[in-house]
Amino acid sequence: MKPFSLDTVLNYRKRLEDIAKNRLFEAQSEQHSVQEKLTQEETSYADLLNTLERQQAEGIEILELIRYEDQILFTKNRIVAIKKTLAEKISRVVAERDHLIQRSKDRKIMEKLKEKQNASWREHLDKKEAALLDEIAIIFHEK
Repeated sequence: MKPFSLDTVLNYRKRLEDIAKNRLFEAQSEQHSVQEKLTQEETSYADLLNTLERQQAEGIEILELIRYEDQILFTKNRIVAIKKTLAEKISRVVAERDHLIQRSKDRKIMEKLKEKQNASWREHLDKKEAALLDEIAIIFHEK
């Protein structure tokens, strides 16, 4: 009897690997988006500092100085929050990459198992064929 066909299992493993690839791509794009947001906030923060320095050199009113300092503090807090989010996104990318590697290994193992199974099945059929040919040769030789 022919052994169980591993094609269905291989297709399933391939789908799992494709899903893992998509999830990794999604995680990488989210990380890139957060990285861009962080860059924008850091640029905004640097611009605020430069503007404040320039305004102080020219002379600035107290209320305007307080407004700039509040805005700088707000921007600092946003940068901290974005860095925390970025760290989470980076850890997700690492986890998804590890997951994809595991799925890929699983699929490769199943492919090797299928190849071994097919080779052993061919070997089994070759032995049966050889035995059948020997039996036919013996029958014709006896006549």
